[in-house]
Amino acid sequence: MHKILIVDDSKTVLNQIMILLKKYYHVFPALSGSLALKIMEHQTPDLILLDLMMPEMDGKEFFLKIHKEKKWSDIPVIFLTSDTEDKTEAECLNIGAYDFIGKPIVTEVLLSRVEKTLELTGYRKELQKKLDEKTRQIETAYLQTMAALAHTIDAKDPDTNGHSRRVAGYTKQIAQSLGWSEQDSENAYFIALLHDIGKIGIPDAVLKKQNRLTDKEYELMKKHPAIGADILKDIKMLDGLSNGTLYHHERFDGSGYPSGLKGDEIPLIARIISVADTYDAMTSTRCYRKGMGQETALAELKKQSGRQFDPKIVNQFLKITDNLKS
Repeated sequence: MHKILIVDDSKTVLNQIMILLKKYYHVFPALSGSLALKIMEHQTPDLILLDLMMPEMDGKEFFLKIHKEKKWSDIPVIFLTSDTEDKTEAECLNIGAYDFIGKPIVTEVLLSRVEKTLELTGYRKELQKKLDEKTRQIETAYLQTMAALAHTIDAKDPDTNGHSRRVAGYTKQIAQSLGWSEQDSENAYFIALLHDIGKIGIPDAVLKKQNRLTDKEYELMKKHPAIGADILKDIKMLDGLSNGTLYHHERFDGSGYPSGLKGDEIPLIARIISVADTYDAMTSTRCYRKGMGQETALAELKKQSGRQFDPKIVNQFLKITDNLKS
């Protein structure tokens, strides 16, 4: 049964409306806005019938107050008033009221307006539920596409097979250790998954070269963060997506690329990916060198803490690896 809160400074009006509605709804009366607010702390109504002209706190003031609160902002409100001028009705509707009922109360009008408002809000909630489900489906497809893109990037170079996925996993672990929410940590995973997407724009002759790059080739390779950020710039679903890609080769001391940012100028997600990316690169075997052991790679991270890497991110990563070893 729907719950209806009636707010009116007239006991006569309250009693009249309660008698009309109590057969069909749970009804809660309040003689003032302040009393209504106390009731709403314990009972969230499905609809509020609100007197426009009240002492202490009038209807508009009460309406604006509850709509500043997220938990109450979607509750439909029908104003009640003896002022039935078109201007007054327009003002009520303009601030967001669902409807407007004139006094004295006409039984058929009240019952009809209440029923239709509850029916309409019910349809709206059901539609929102369906939209949320559709959004989840779109997000799932989007994330699956991102995973496929990451696999495509890694597949261009057999030496880096699985690199993006591993970096994403380390990034998520660091984010969690920093106290990020599960959703934010999951977002960090997918941002890191695409950190090297710009390598799609690097010629295979450079990307798959079997020995060290020349200075010219290295300059070409250094373009991949900007290429990746340009590819991702219009995707708004994940905050920080293009930042993670663009700045993951910046260095904490300002000697990185492409912009020479330093310290906290570098977005946090990029500082996290930088540690995860470098650790995986050091511990992975390439055609021209054997991967480092874990202890050697961790020692290098410590050595570069405050130079290449954010010290607090290095410290968090060391805690993670200590847990993995124990």
